[in-house]
Amino acid sequence: MTRPIFLLSLPRAGSTLLQRLMLASGRCATLGEPSLLLRFLGGDEVIARRATYWESLVETAEADIRKEWPEFDASYREGVAALMQRVYHGLAGGKEWFLDKTPRYTLIAEELRKTFPDAKFVVLWRHPLAVAASICQTYRDGSWCPDEFGIDLHEGLGRLMRFAEAHRESICEVRYEDLVSEPGPVLKRLGDYLGWPELEAAGEEELPASAGGTLGDSTGVKSYSKVSQDSRDKWIGQVDNWYRRAWCRDYWSSIDSAGLGRLGYEMPDEIASPGWWSGGVIKGVGDMLSARRRIRRRIEHPTWLPRFSKEFRRKRGYGVLFR
Repeated sequence: MTRPIFLLSLPRAGSTLLQRLMLASGRCATLGEPSLLLRFLGGDEVIARRATYWESLVETAEADIRKEWPEFDASYREGVAALMQRVYHGLAGGKEWFLDKTPRYTLIAEELRKTFPDAKFVVLWRHPLAVAASICQTYRDGSWCPDEFGIDLHEGLGRLMRFAEAHRESICEVRYEDLVSEPGPVLKRLGDYLGWPELEAAGEEELPASAGGTLGDSTGVKSYSKVSQDSRDKWIGQVDNWYRRAWCRDYWSSIDSAGLGRLGYEMPDEIASPGWWSGGVIKGVGDMLSARRRIRRRIEHPTWLPRFSKEFRRKRGYGVLFR
């Protein structure tokens, strides 16, 4: 039976690069970002689902089931594991391993561990400020509004850090910065964890052009066919005005910066020291106003809902209400 490997990281942390390296070893199959377990796991308020039924009623029904049948949670996880084992086996094409790389699995890391106790877990770190800058550059064309991805930068990061701390002896942790600087030693350590001695050589080879599927990062895939450290520190130059630096300092003070320090991540002097007037005053004002507009439009007053409802009515002749 195919064995699962879960690659856990924040978005824009280099997970697609590591996925391609692991695929190049020939030992595993993978497919973009499978994401399916986000539908089956994650029962707290952080996992907000869009539905035409009352999600709160389902939660109440589950509480009733647990009260009547204490074995429900264990049995449910067994069912999810059995289903996904069949899915992974079908996707693996005869390979022994299937790599599931889905960034928002950070929100359900502990549940994954309980559901798949025999799986391998690889945790990929990257400086959180680099992640925030890369998110803005890639998904927002350089506009500075990382708060749109607050679920990842706050909850996802916090849960991933707690998961890694709790299971450090049985997982493999990799730093993106080390991977792109010296891929050989990093891949050897990961190969030792997985039992893949050939993984070390993948750092010198041409990477697969794609991991398949529709979801996943296409930026690095298009730009790099081999491991490169060109973009490792480029993000610092993006934090180029008072507003961005202030955002970074506020964010850094709101997360477990001591824990990040143990991972080797600190606040760069270029961001921590300069005064608010240092460089890009006008650009900073533009970033501030743009961020406020985007938050108001995309989070407080999302435009996708009326568009979806209008299209639904046009196709089906009646309206739909999300609950």
